Amino acid sequence: MKNLGLLLLVLLFFCTTAVSAQGQINFISDSERSFVTDFENSSLKDLPSFKQFLATSEISSGESFYSTHLATLRSKIRDRDSDKKKAETIFKYLHDEVFLQYELNALVSDLSERWTYNCVTATSFFVSMAEEFGIPFQIYETPAHVYASIRHRNEEVIVELTAPKDGFDFSSNMESLLQTLVDNKLISRDELAEKGAEQLYQEYVAKTIPISKKQLLAIQYHNDALIKASGENYEEAYDQMNKAIKLYPNDTFSEAFKYIVTISQLNFTLEADKKYLLISKLLESTKNDSTLTYSLVNHLGELIEDLLKFEENFDLVNELLQNVETNVISDTFIRSKLNEYYVYMYTVFAQNSSLKGETLEAKRNIEKALTLSPDNSRLTTYYISVTSNHATKLSQIGLFETARSTIDELATNYPAGYPIIKEARVQIILDALVSIPMVIENESKLVPELELAYSIQPDNIYLKSFSATVFHELAMQQVRRSNYQKAKNLILDGLKYNSSDPTLLSDLKLINEIME
Repeated sequence: MKNLGLLLLVLLFFCTTAVSAQGQINFISDSERSFVTDFENSSLKDLPSFKQFLATSEISSGESFYSTHLATLRSKIRDRDSDKKKAETIFKYLHDEVFLQYELNALVSDLSERWTYNCVTATSFFVSMAEEFGIPFQIYETPAHVYASIRHRNEEVIVELTAPKDGFDFSSNMESLLQTLVDNKLISRDELAEKGAEQLYQEYVAKTIPISKKQLLAIQYHNDALIKASGENYEEAYDQMNKAIKLYPNDTFSEAFKYIVTISQLNFTLEADKKYLLISKLLESTKNDSTLTYSLVNHLGELIEDLLKFEENFDLVNELLQNVETNVISDTFIRSKLNEYYVYMYTVFAQNSSLKGETLEAKRNIEKALTLSPDNSRLTTYYISVTSNHATKLSQIGLFETARSTIDELATNYPAGYPIIKEARVQIILDALVSIPMVIENESKLVPELELAYSIQPDNIYLKSFSATVFHELAMQQVRRSNYQKAKNLILDGLKYNSSDPTLLSDLKLINEIME
């Protein structure tokens, strides 16, 4: 039906004139909740179809509407009438007094308040009246329609509720059925011309299956959901589709829900917290449904990106991913996508912690990301940066041993190609040396560490400056003790780190003059 909008297409399958925790389904009453979630034990199970419709709708006039027309029919139908005669009386009365105007998108309230009907509401009301009079009936569904039949002796009498003139004991050939679909704008004349009568008959008429009252109510939920979605009432649309799928899981409903998910999640006027609530509601139906699982996962990335723009949503995203993981069908693609989302989440967590100076938390989160994606070179680079910064921060607050252990482990795991590791190692060495007094007695502590730092990064400007200071101080102390040769050796060692340092060169000149 490519010439109609997608919303209309999905809805027409069943009508013709022929931020909190995981989102829960909202019900109008405990009775409705019981009916949808525990149908076999529900008090509504044995009600006539239209009374089930009323019990799951907020319509104040519904009961009086039902009882009024039932009472009128009781006055018209005689006990001795055959089932076929009773059914025909019901059919004619409904079209004379109740089914006054066909409307494709009609809902229960439209019938009870405006006498406007469609295939679903009309079929429901007819079979309800049939049930009240003890007439055996059957409901049928095709990909584009629902209708009914009644049993009279050994005869099945087809009842087409959307054909007022000839719908009782309805019989029709392929051409007339398709013409009815065209007349009621369920298919276009262009589509009929393009595909031909036989193909359209197979698509929209031939695949007929019997359904129960429970499944008919599910179809009504489905239609209501699509109408609500067209008005951007997405939260209620998700609720109604969840109810429909719980009562009657099928591919058509899944595709309809997928469509609602698409238009809601791509609605740029909808805030991220609202989309989060909708996705949480979708999880009510994804566990055994691959179509909905794929739809959810494909829309999840953009939602997570939007939510993670604000730190207050971090826990929410983590909870969302955990809920998704436990409530969707798992396959290679789904696992890969969820893994990708977890990596992104942990990376954002790490970046946020880094900006706040929380280097340990940043390190923990980037480690989680890297565990999930060990071959990701960008993550590896970022992990090295975060860990180096963390080690440097440890040294700055005096935790030299922990800092040294952290950076040495990093250097062992990544032995080449990362200057930031070398810079951090040298910085940690220098931080530790600053706390050691520059006296002759500490030469054995100071010099080996400077040599180690020099072997790591000989061009480090901070190392050059600090080493010049150390060798100058040690040499001058030796001069004061008249150990001129020792002083000279220290100056020469210092010039190995910084051959152009003016202080050391001046010291060397002075010592040479003294020694001469």
